[in-house]
Amino acid sequence: MNKKSKFLFSSEEMVILTSKFKIMSEESRITILQTLHNAEKSVSEIVEETGFLQANVSKQLKLLSSGGIVTFRTVGKQHLYKIADDQILKICKAICSTKE
Repeated sequence: MNKKSKFLFSSEEMVILTSKFKIMSEESRITILQTLHNAEKSVSEIVEETGFLQANVSKQLKLLSSGGIVTFRTVGKQHLYKIADDQILKICKAICSTKE
């Protein structure tokens, strides 16, 4: 007999979800994502827009990139970062609009 799972997410999906939510749980990472919402940017452009230190921006971008939340391409000596999937911002907005 094939029983339907009582859970919405598989164990593999749970690992993905918890990993992504963990990465997204830092305010500076959300701020960085906001700077990328409409265009790809270099680290120096993100530093200028956020006022964060370059070392912190680079560290946060590395975490966001390793989690598949942002991607980058190399142009000359610069990495240009962009959001990997715009759905992530829609998810953030949906979370913010829920009633407590």
